[in-house]
Amino acid sequence: MIRIEDIKRKLAHVVGWEQGLVPKDLIADELTETESGLYFQEAHPMVTMENLRAVMPEMDVTIYPMWVETEPYKKGVVIRHADLLYRALKQNEGVEPGTDDETWEQVDVVSLWLRSLQDGVTAKTVQTFVQVKSLLKESRPLLERMTFFDGAGRIQNTLPSGQRLVGMEIIPAYSMGVTAKIERIGLQMTGATGTVRVYLFHSSQPDPIQVEDLEFTKTNGGFQWFTMKDWYMPFISDANNSGGAWYLVYDQAALPEGMECVNVAKDWSREPCGTCNIGSLAAWRALTKYLSISPFRVRSSETFAEFPELWDIAENVYTNTVNYGLNVEVTVQCDLTDFIIEQRQMFATVLQREMAAKVLRMLAMNPSVRVNRNQSNASHLDLLYEVDGNPQGRKTGIGYELEKAYEALDLDTRGIDRLCMTCRPVGVRYRNV
Repeated sequence: MIRIEDIKRKLAHVVGWEQGLVPKDLIADELTETESGLYFQEAHPMVTMENLRAVMPEMDVTIYPMWVETEPYKKGVVIRHADLLYRALKQNEGVEPGTDDETWEQVDVVSLWLRSLQDGVTAKTVQTFVQVKSLLKESRPLLERMTFFDGAGRIQNTLPSGQRLVGMEIIPAYSMGVTAKIERIGLQMTGATGTVRVYLFHSSQPDPIQVEDLEFTKTNGGFQWFTMKDWYMPFISDANNSGGAWYLVYDQAALPEGMECVNVAKDWSREPCGTCNIGSLAAWRALTKYLSISPFRVRSSETFAEFPELWDIAENVYTNTVNYGLNVEVTVQCDLTDFIIEQRQMFATVLQREMAAKVLRMLAMNPSVRVNRNQSNASHLDLLYEVDGNPQGRKTGIGYELEKAYEALDLDTRGIDRLCMTCRPVGVRYRNV
């Protein structure tokens, strides 16, 4: 497992872009930040802002949706307002762009494209590195698509809704290089259909990590499953937060009128009866090796729906026999993400040369573009030679330099969970439907 979005975010400033010297070449300041002191333009003379603009796709502010006051926006979304572009810095609704610097930041199309280009190069670099170094065996699944429990609750066993947040506290075991991923969320509701908004919080930060609207359509009180994308729950450790907890919740006060959850008669504080169902016992022991799961409720604020923030977790009331209509399917997998992020500086040269190869190939695919400082056109073959060198002679070019840079990389995986090392057998695999 590799959490590529986390990697792209954390490696965004390993190498930077040199700021332009003329107004038309100016880019967002955050793109110029460099932790390594290296800049992409230094990798090759043809990697210039002028050449990049020449091969940049046609982009205009009108391709982005207009801001709507009543629309909820996730972190990272780009919208148009008053002929300017803004990117959401956090989940919000009803906050006008340009009025709150903590909620929206102004961006431009060139900077957005450069960031997208850089994210693509980062993803390719990491994937190539994992393949070249044969690290795939150290990112295999330990548990695959395992549900918290089997079956469903009796339709008559409903719980009244109130002014409460309800859900599951999920605490990952201290295990370096192991991450849980929510594959699907199951809901069992009755009395009404409609939207159920679910949140994933971590105890280390106030804003939700993930937010998703689930359109519940079951009319017979049955379970309905929803596939989630990139809902990861890694072990997070820092000086002030040793591991912490994840909270999967929904707000009962925001449920459609008449909707109530159906409870499953299960005691989450103890393992299942071994003589009743040996399969459930084995699955439970395998799951709780990596995750501690506790249902809970807590009173929600009247403004939570509009401004969702982490509550005072000291006020959590744990309810060991109540699941609030929730079930979860998880995969627990070996994960190299944190090792890559911690050692990101060693990727600086590879990222720089991978970007140069990318830009040169883009220029080669646009032979009519003027690509050098003398304003004469370099041929398609000339540009490819700069990337691949002479295939009939001694290896040269950016491609060869890149190959050698990959060979020089060496990720230190000391400390990774022993079950993830290549000399260990594959873990237990479960699949529940």
